Amino acid sequence: MDIVINQKEYRFKKGIRDDLKIRKSFNQLAKQSFDLNFEVWHQLGFWDEKYIPYVLLDGDCVVANVSVSLMDFSLSGEQKKFIQIGTVMTDPNYRNQGLSRFLIERVLQDWHGNCDAMYLFANDDVKEFYPKFGFAAAQEYQCIRKAPIKSMDVPVKKLNMEATSDLQLLKRKCSSLNPYSYFSMKSSEWLILFYCTSFFKDKVFYIPLYDTIVIMDFEENIMNCYDIFGTGDIPIELILSVVMEKETKKIVFGFTPEPMDGCEISLLNQEDTTLFYRSDNESICTENKLMFPILSRA
Repeated sequence: MDIVINQKEYRFKKGIRDDLKIRKSFNQLAKQSFDLNFEVWHQLGFWDEKYIPYVLLDGDCVVANVSVSLMDFSLSGEQKKFIQIGTVMTDPNYRNQGLSRFLIERVLQDWHGNCDAMYLFANDDVKEFYPKFGFAAAQEYQCIRKAPIKSMDVPVKKLNMEATSDLQLLKRKCSSLNPYSYFSMKSSEWLILFYCTSFFKDKVFYIPLYDTIVIMDFEENIMNCYDIFGTGDIPIELILSVVMEKETKKIVFGFTPEPMDGCEISLLNQEDTTLFYRSDNESICTENKLMFPILSRA
């Protein structure tokens, strides 16, 4: 579809996954903008219909993008359908021409009224931009707890994200909700597998005895627990005691755990990152002290 913005003609297209030439240009802009590349994820077969780039092209070159991610959540058992806006990027030679505005308006046109809410995470330098489209800054809260006593006698295996069998195990386990989360992403394989084949590929661990996967890392005596996928019949305290290091003193959750027993709940302050939320109804962030799971951020 050809459109004119600021007296210049562009081609607008959404859903570019299966177009090799456009996908290659999209990846080049993502690499330039965020040091991201979606090609490995695509070649592994994990890019599905839930991640939809809206792009503007000058010729065959992607010069601007706003991506839509279809996000299904369970909020304490209540089902929610959200739209997450992300991968907002413009080629430096095409900035300040209204391209992002056009794409965001198209997203709002397509999805307003067809979801419970829309949200995005913005850098500080564009915090004044998104309120123009009805988004409001929202607060998130993070749970931190004292580490339990270390359990020494249960084996833990680090998964190899380049091994097909380990990838398939992760895909199978993360197709279900995190059973320990108050606010959990559903049918999340596509996004979990993006993280775990890139930034988080060295953070995936499996407890065979409990058939449970924990995505985590360590910073000195702190364990960051990003997500847990298992049957849910093993107490979370036992899961944590098995995977933590002997020196671990504190557990920082990348999701909102349920139950929150023993947790300190504090305002989440992230450097150069602000959550923006848009809904015709009351914000879930106002009604609940929660955070969007780290691994749900597209």
